[in-house]
Amino acid sequence: MSLVDLVADVKTFESSTVTDLVYQADFDVFDKSVTGIVVHESGEETEETMSVYQWCQFRLLKLQAALSRHFINYEHHVEMMLASCIAQEPVLFIGPPGVAKTEMAINFFGGIGLRKPTLGETQTSKDLNKDLNKYFEYLLSPFSVPDELFGTLDFDELQKGRVHRINTNMITGQKVRGVFLDEVFNASSNILNTLLTLINERRYFDDGGFKPADLRVFIGASNHTPEARRTSGGRKQVGELSAFYDRFSLRLYFPTPQEHYQTNEQEIRREYREIVEKSQSRILEKLNLGRPQAFEQVACLNDLLVLGRYLGTTPFPEDARDTMYGLISNFATQRRKGQELCYMSPRKAIKMIPIIYADAYLVPGDRMHHETQTGELLAYVRENKVTVKRENLRVFNHIWDREADRDKLKGEVEIFLNDLA
Repeated sequence: MSLVDLVADVKTFESSTVTDLVYQADFDVFDKSVTGIVVHESGEETEETMSVYQWCQFRLLKLQAALSRHFINYEHHVEMMLASCIAQEPVLFIGPPGVAKTEMAINFFGGIGLRKPTLGETQTSKDLNKDLNKYFEYLLSPFSVPDELFGTLDFDELQKGRVHRINTNMITGQKVRGVFLDEVFNASSNILNTLLTLINERRYFDDGGFKPADLRVFIGASNHTPEARRTSGGRKQVGELSAFYDRFSLRLYFPTPQEHYQTNEQEIRREYREIVEKSQSRILEKLNLGRPQAFEQVACLNDLLVLGRYLGTTPFPEDARDTMYGLISNFATQRRKGQELCYMSPRKAIKMIPIIYADAYLVPGDRMHHETQTGELLAYVRENKVTVKRENLRVFNHIWDREADRDKLKGEVEIFLNDLA
């Protein structure tokens, strides 16, 4: 079976066998037309014909709409998270406790069909979860050790003089495609060094050599940036943390309603009411069912991977490209002038490009309203010619280093884009 035969049905397309096919497929496969059934909110089923990549784009837009409905005032965060994950670039969630950083990551993984490993599952299990991809989730503490993330040492092999970890269901385990690490800056030196290699090269050191990892999506979260931790009195591993922090191309700050609306008490009250009303049924599920149900799956990991491979075919007009170069050079020269709002390294400039491409396939967050329907998304996929636009360069709003500079950087990006419009 080829991708063309499987793509229209998310349940057949989500398997890890298809994940291998994605990287074996020729590019012309992604443009082939496929007919399938789409179920609308009313329950009506319609027959639709789209190319392979458009089926993947459509499902990811459905996920974008579902997450945007669920997370009030975080529509832009959802857009940026999806763009980073399509580009397979790590993304960082920053914000105070209780602003739904963890919930967004977990619901995103549920929405693309990644599951947590089952208790007691082993690599040789035949009856568990068929051929599905998985994700790893962990809350780091200052006392976390590498074994908790990468697996324990195999003592039988150690007696033979070989250093090998039993990594089933861990970060480097087979079919573990996604990782969410909470309080990621609590990591020790040993953890940080391994994570740096894993993020950069998608490989890890084991048994005397480097091995490829299946990891494709990496989300980290923290209450503070490394700089904020240092200025508040914590001086632990500042240099190492800064190097790790720089690997996150996009930093998404999650404000509280009080921060978002400042002194507008009426809007603060309205938003809290909306948040509570949207969330109460999910909270009660824990009492009725023992645990909340998983977020509804509407897409799969392979949709991300197909679009990731397809990004290179996306038109990037010269005017938008020149604007991007202008932004990069503007931030790169700020250090010399003593006005640096973000550290612009050559690596960061290069890593921004696939995120910009990926954002062109998504609906801008300010246009993703809470009532967006399946029919609207189908029309968007068919009628919107995918090309990089200046508005996609707003991904640069999220490359700040210090929380205090977030608004200044966003303002500078907006001025730059408006001046060249």
